[in-house]
Amino acid sequence: MHAELEEIQTELERATIGFSAQDWSWAPHNKWNSLLIVEHLLLSYMSTTLGLLKIIHSQKTNVSDITPRSYIAAFILTRLNYFPSGRSAAPQAQPKGRLAAGSLKQFHQALGTMNERLSSAESLFGAKMKILDHPDIGPLSVAEWRRFHRTHGFHHIRQIGDLARERKRLQRDERDF
Repeated sequence: MHAELEEIQTELERATIGFSAQDWSWAPHNKWNSLLIVEHLLLSYMSTTLGLLKIIHSQKTNVSDITPRSYIAAFILTRLNYFPSGRSAAPQAQPKGRLAAGSLKQFHQALGTMNERLSSAESLFGAKMKILDHPDIGPLSVAEWRRFHRTHGFHHIRQIGDLARERKRLQRDERDF
């Protein structure tokens, strides 16, 4: 596993150690719970993998022109490692509530498969050539896809940590009441 992607796996496991079924499913009203967040990440890996499979089989990249907006978005996400909050997920990455609480097996499999396809694409096109468009950001290289997923993953893993802390705070408040 590439180091940048392995960090996602390690941090998610660290953030969810000792999670109960209630920890996985708790969230404030109209917010994703931890299980939906993990499913969203899994779906984003599957979507990237599908795009990678298409270019690997055709041995041709599929990218649009780089615009000032796409250049800035890619720079912010992949160089500054900043993921803005409050954006809606792409339709293909919208969670549907299909993961079992506490099971990260599907997550690990999807991350591993994406890692393998990124390595295959890197062998064909190199790490720096723009190979595939992200639906919101535009064209990214293999190296940028890895950094995007790392930044995106860490953004959501922080949300999982925030949910866990908020749940514990509410439980303490209820006990103290």
